[in-house]
Amino acid sequence: MTTRHDGPLLARRILTGVDGISRLLALVAALALILLAGNIFLDVLGRWLFNQPIRGTLEVTANWWMPTLTLLAFAYTERKQEHIKVTILLDGLPLRLRQYVEGVFSLIATVLLIALAWHTMNDAIKSWGFGEITASSPPIAIWPFKFVALAGVAALALQMAATSYRYFAGLLPLPHMLETEADLA
Repeated sequence: MTTRHDGPLLARRILTGVDGISRLLALVAALALILLAGNIFLDVLGRWLFNQPIRGTLEVTANWWMPTLTLLAFAYTERKQEHIKVTILLDGLPLRLRQYVEGVFSLIATVLLIALAWHTMNDAIKSWGFGEITASSPPIAIWPFKFVALAGVAALALQMAATSYRYFAGLLPLPHMLETEADLA
């Protein structure tokens, strides 16, 4: 029986929170995709009907929508274990050893992502400090979306830490991810 103070209950709550953050950011990424499509549709419509595109569409697409929809979806993709992974060396390992190896690599990835998040945070703060914009006409603000990048990288670091825990706890890999009959036994 688990109580309020048991480690597994706390771990489940933390995992649920991390998974919830990933889901929320994936929804924001989906919204960014819809806004990207609408922005481009209106730009094409303006070109076609009035021979007048929406100024700044390329800059907004490159600096707002694309980073938002890609970086905010990474954590959810990690939660679903849908990143491309080459498992040729892992497939031959016994399940428990495979879980340990993947847990260690996920832990290493977590540390690297934390370092990347730190760098991204410093860059976002500097960018905010001088109000970074594009050199286009009209100028498009870049600095707010550097904080979006920070949110995406930080969420991926959290989700990668959760993945590492799941491997060490024997919760991953999921049965449908196993390739050999030896893994299933």
